[in-house]
Amino acid sequence: GQMLSCHYDILPPIIAEALSHLLDELPPSPTDKVLNLVNKELGTSMNEVTFWDPNPVGAASLAQVHKCTLKNGHVAAMKILRPGVEQLIDEDIKIMRFLIKRLPKTQAFPIDLKDTLDEFSTNIIKELDLLRELACMRKYGEGLPPEWEVKVPKGYPELCTKNVLTMSFHSGIRLDKAVQGLSRFRRRHMALSLTKTYLFKFLKDGMVHSDPHFGNILIDENSLVLLDYGATCFLSEKIRRKSMLLFWGLLRRDVSLVYSSLASLGVIQGHVDPLALENEIYDFLEDYLHRPLGQLSLPDMLKDLISQSPIWGIKIPKPLLYQVKALSMLEGTLHTLYPEIGFEELLDESFQEVTSILNLKPLLLMELGKEKIKRAFLDISSTTSAAVSSQRTENVSHGTTRLFSVLSLLIFGVGFIILPQSTHLYWLALWLFASAFTIRR
Repeated sequence: GQMLSCHYDILPPIIAEALSHLLDELPPSPTDKVLNLVNKELGTSMNEVTFWDPNPVGAASLAQVHKCTLKNGHVAAMKILRPGVEQLIDEDIKIMRFLIKRLPKTQAFPIDLKDTLDEFSTNIIKELDLLRELACMRKYGEGLPPEWEVKVPKGYPELCTKNVLTMSFHSGIRLDKAVQGLSRFRRRHMALSLTKTYLFKFLKDGMVHSDPHFGNILIDENSLVLLDYGATCFLSEKIRRKSMLLFWGLLRRDVSLVYSSLASLGVIQGHVDPLALENEIYDFLEDYLHRPLGQLSLPDMLKDLISQSPIWGIKIPKPLLYQVKALSMLEGTLHTLYPEIGFEELLDESFQEVTSILNLKPLLLMELGKEKIKRAFLDISSTTSAAVSSQRTENVSHGTTRLFSVLSLLIFGVGFIILPQSTHLYWLALWLFASAFTIRR
């Protein structure tokens, strides 16, 4: 419901508006139970709070937020888990496990339901740990360029526990309710800032904010305030590099690069008929990536890829699922903020700036070079194999030259793995020269 509420471009406005109440307007838990939990959690630290508003400023499914004033005069927001929410979630998970065991086995689902429930269980446990959210919130706010005008709340560690998170209060307006009062210039600036922030934190630190919906974004004067880091996940540097290539391939409509990036992310792994699968996926990508600008939804394309996965007999890796979920929410949010420009254009402009700020363009060039090397090596290997089998008795010297070419390419390709990163560009230039020489021979 929260994800769908972001898609005013898909749902009728009246339905999207109704679903938006799930973001932060649910009925709150009884005040006395909430206050008892806070006093129990904070103990004597509660003496630092001079005023605690019993009426929450927002209430969602897992927690609610109360405004308070501290001894130093700072106004703070206190996020408190709903009393008994852990037990309720535990019971819900047990019910879902019971139902999944009794469902007939079928290939109709794009993902394994048991694996999905296990992943949900793991993630929801993380969301229920507000000390983890405090750490994620602090890290997410590090290094953001001030000109983007994006704020992340500051935490008060001495007033935080596993069930209570106290942070700076921002008296902004929820993004979808503030849009009408913003000029076109401000909306475009904010849409770009939001997209750049998502890419910056992902490419720099591997952080994916999995819930960039309206309820977690405020407009405070001229700034965006990003809230709720409970669903934040971290991806490895290897996944970030491969995802960077996937983004680049999608934005450049490079079908070959998108396919190889998906393969390197583990999508194609272990398929019984890789050539038939390659043809299927190429056909799928050609259909999407050759659509006119403005008529392509990258999240929709990736979601359709996921829905096709059981038909193709492949399994979508979890890191890609995290990114698809976040991108889908981000696309809906950006469409509401600035519908005049497509998500693909915002992503492209932001990608160029973020990779420049993080000095990732040499790395991108190196990764592109690796993919070209890999592709050329596979092509030459297959050509060599065919030549050897058909002309073994006719042209031994020609086959020897082919074999020399393959070995040379292998040696230079391995150099990217062995040598320090600082020498990779020089090694690439040397490899290209050697490749030209061997191929010409």
